[in-house]
Amino acid sequence: MHFCGLQSLTASCLSILVITGISNGFECRPGCDPNNGFCETPGECRCRPGWQGVTCNQCIPFPSCLHGSCEKAWQCICEEGWVGSQCDVDIHPCSSKPCSNNSTCTESGEGGYVCVCARGYTGDNCHLRTGPCLTNGSPCQNEGTCTDDSGLAAHSSCLCPPGFAGDFCEIDVDDCEPSPCANGGSCIDHGPTYTCLCPLGFTGSTCNSTLPPCAGNPCANGGACLSRGDGTVHCLCRPGFAGPACARRRAKPASLAGREGGHAPQLHSLPSHVFHKLVHPPDRKLLKITMKETVRAPGPLVTRSQVICFAVLGLLTCLVVLGTTGIIFFNRCETWMANAKYTQLVRQQRDYLLSASNGEEHSVNIILPEKIKLTSYGNHYTSI
Repeated sequence: MHFCGLQSLTASCLSILVITGISNGFECRPGCDPNNGFCETPGECRCRPGWQGVTCNQCIPFPSCLHGSCEKAWQCICEEGWVGSQCDVDIHPCSSKPCSNNSTCTESGEGGYVCVCARGYTGDNCHLRTGPCLTNGSPCQNEGTCTDDSGLAAHSSCLCPPGFAGDFCEIDVDDCEPSPCANGGSCIDHGPTYTCLCPLGFTGSTCNSTLPPCAGNPCANGGACLSRGDGTVHCLCRPGFAGPACARRRAKPASLAGREGGHAPQLHSLPSHVFHKLVHPPDRKLLKITMKETVRAPGPLVTRSQVICFAVLGLLTCLVVLGTTGIIFFNRCETWMANAKYTQLVRQQRDYLLSASNGEEHSVNIILPEKIKLTSYGNHYTSI
């Protein structure tokens, strides 16, 4: 009992201490700024955002603040001579001496400056020497470039473009010497440039590309080009043309030419026997050629063989239809005849049962089946 009471008392004391520490706060590190720092355990000093240091008394400036400081968190108070939101603009740029070669720097305000160059120098920072090209101008012709070693050379010189040479690029160089055209191409100079006239089968600026043999159709007058395995071509000429490229027209026979032109030889003034010898020489035989033009009439739409085939197929179709119809009709007739004969036998039997020797009538009940499959009986019915 006494032991349980001691445990309860200890737990109560600890609870009171914890509650008291939470309500009053833990004892932080000595000197910890109460506004910029806090602690979760005794003797600790954790800084809030924007503050740093052992006692959280140092502010952190705005990010990327180059030449500035802060009095509060995230400030950027510029130092003397610097402006801008990040204190990165120097209001005294001449303090860094940007002008070279004993030039004078003059501030233009808002971080700008101007360099007043000394004699013989030029450029934004007076870093270029004023040489002959700037002093005397460019003496180069044909779009040549003047150089004077950044102003250090005593005399200027010229860098000539392709196709020109000389001290001032005044000489037009023949670009076709040596000839840049390959595969036997002809070079034509055009000042700074040149042109290659390529032979058949080659193309490109220097005739270094091969064309297919029949490219461009080298056959004239509608001839067809055929490529051979050795790289050459063969032209199939149209009638009336000849030559390797079908460029030559064939000469017509004199006799045909005379007939076509309507200038037949005038032989009507000669005697008959002389004209006969000229037309029919004794040592030659006359070959007669008769040309007959055959005009074929358009053929019929259906040939005779096709008509016969269609007729045979139609006859076979009719026979199949008639045979099928006959078989169905024969089966039906047989059924009808059997039913009729059966009905007659039933009627005869009924009359026989109803008749008597004394002439009196008797009532007879005849029970017949609802449906009789007559095909199971024979073809002859004599009695029931």
